[in-house]
Amino acid sequence: MADNMKGMFDRVMRNKIRMGNFETTEQDMLAVRSLLQFPERPFSVADFCAGSGRALEVLTSGSKAVTFGIEPNEGKYLELRGRIDQALFGGYEQCRITKDYFRLIYLNPPYDDDSESEESKSERKEKVFLRHIIQYLSVDGILVYNIPRRRMTKDIVTLLVTNLDDIRVYQSHDDTFGQVYAFGRKRSVKFVDRPEVQRILYLMEEGNELERLPMAEEPIYKVPQGNVTPKYFRSMLMDVDHVKSVSLKSSLTRKGMEWTTPKAPALKLQPLLPDKEMHRVLRMASGRLNGKVGRGELLHVLKGIVKKAITKDVEKTANETIETERETFKITFRTVDRFGNIRTIQG
Repeated sequence: MADNMKGMFDRVMRNKIRMGNFETTEQDMLAVRSLLQFPERPFSVADFCAGSGRALEVLTSGSKAVTFGIEPNEGKYLELRGRIDQALFGGYEQCRITKDYFRLIYLNPPYDDDSESEESKSERKEKVFLRHIIQYLSVDGILVYNIPRRRMTKDIVTLLVTNLDDIRVYQSHDDTFGQVYAFGRKRSVKFVDRPEVQRILYLMEEGNELERLPMAEEPIYKVPQGNVTPKYFRSMLMDVDHVKSVSLKSSLTRKGMEWTTPKAPALKLQPLLPDKEMHRVLRMASGRLNGKVGRGELLHVLKGIVKKAITKDVEKTANETIETERETFKITFRTVDRFGNIRTIQG
């Protein structure tokens, strides 16, 4: 019974951590930063479980880092969006991301079991995160992996050693959850160094003293520069501001404006006599005014759509039932302005 209660308490605490109630301390992040040498030119830094973004903000403050973060909790995502350069809402599984790209990845994953059913073999979330996220780290990029010491088991250590060189592990200054930080540089070829696995597992054994995160006078790991504009960094879940940004930058928007704009619209589309408001509406609805409309701040792309609907009226008398059909037309306009704002007008 006591073991069951302890397990329940551990699960509750892990869920609190995952929802962002416990984030990396500023003291730890400053120590992590002291171990890293940042380049003088822009470089990419990613956190795929970013929370409010405070850890990433402390880690990169004053540097030329271009920061990328993903967070599935809506409240934390709204904070994250105001702290870093590019934020995505959702889990990394819902995102399309360029592989072998980021120069530095900080990963503080959730801790739980992830399985489809009770009968299926479970796989711990921190291992799932590590296995999936390490593919987005560039060769020679630096990984900082933060998990509880008791969860640095042989499968986790083997995965780290398979992908990374020069691995060092330090203990957090906060003993609340017994966190440790594993640092390493990604190599181009995967292989398992068995003695290295045993060395790290020995450090993790209970009773062995582990060095605290130092405030290093000289950095140990050099972070490469570059890779600040990934081809893919997009979530399936987008807020309104993100949709506007994507629409504005999209080549499809630019090409759509080019394709739908007549070469000499004034020569072909102008009526012989001045038209009235209803005439303009009908021309827009029929597609005769599709394309660029307006100039300067008022420039936008217009698309008119007319949909026919049939409504039935039933009238019953003493001797018969009369059913009549009536055609109605619904006009819809969609516009995209030069700032990426999308509007729908129906009438």
